[in-house]
Amino acid sequence: MNSFPFVLYRSSRVSTSTYTMMIGEKLGNYTIIAVVGNGTMGTVYKAEDSDGRPVALKHVRSQILYNMEKRERFLQCLLIASGLRHKGICPILEIGDDNDDFFVITPFIDGVTLARCIEKKPLRLSQALHVASQIGSALAAIHDAGAAHRGLKPANIWILDNPDGSILLSDCCIARFTELTSCGRMRSSDPGVDFADTLIPLGAMAYMSPEQVRGEFVDYRTDIFSFGAILYEMLSGRHPFDARSSLSQISAILEAEPPLLLSKQSPIPTQLEPVVRKALAKNREDRYQSVAELLADLDSAAHAPTVEPGQLQSPSGIRKWFLPRFWKH
Repeated sequence: MNSFPFVLYRSSRVSTSTYTMMIGEKLGNYTIIAVVGNGTMGTVYKAEDSDGRPVALKHVRSQILYNMEKRERFLQCLLIASGLRHKGICPILEIGDDNDDFFVITPFIDGVTLARCIEKKPLRLSQALHVASQIGSALAAIHDAGAAHRGLKPANIWILDNPDGSILLSDCCIARFTELTSCGRMRSSDPGVDFADTLIPLGAMAYMSPEQVRGEFVDYRTDIFSFGAILYEMLSGRHPFDARSSLSQISAILEAEPPLLLSKQSPIPTQLEPVVRKALAKNREDRYQSVAELLADLDSAAHAPTVEPGQLQSPSGIRKWFLPRFWKH
């Protein structure tokens, strides 16, 4: 483990998969401040380091790392993620190993998720394009490193509280440990491991590619499908494969074609339709084969003559629209 650029710490706490840390509890150099949320990977806490700086402390569920091989693979993924140097990727500060429970430390993000921003209405065209260009830039950095995000969704895309409306991708490269079987249940990326009691949330499943839903091998092109679904939702205000259950969600991802790309928020150039649909191709060979190719077509289509004058806004307009409405300090 010494080959990894992380500080490893241990405590005398007894490990348990159902353990919940208490407010004020200390773990290494960190003090727990609040519970932020729970997901398929584990629980996220807001904490402070010894200098009072806020961090996010993510406790990884013990069943995700059920043996030494799985733990080593997890560390390898974290090593890849820690080596990603891009302004649009949330960095890993430290990993902690506490009596066989893993904790991943990242900066605490001061912003609002894209999921919150689009839950009531779509973005304006200029806002969607600004966010998309930054998502694409961060994804390209991940793909250039020979990795894939594999869990891209609006809930792990953050709009920062700064004048530029910058974004950060979180949870890069670690979603490989919770893939989907055809029945909609979480499983290990290793064959023969059954997590039958743990279900993938419908909101997370909605952005998975067909090959990911089928439990097949996935590569960076699964991110392009997820990116296409996010593009569609940012522009139209609805998901391309709406469903009320896991089974209907899977069926829609595998077989259905999304409705026409329409929005009441701002005019959408007709040239954007084939761009988004290509990103959402069922067969990954028919999708864009790189994020750069997708972004180039997106830029060309977005600036076609069908865009009405005055619709494009400055990037700072994103912050003015997002943060006062959805983010409370």
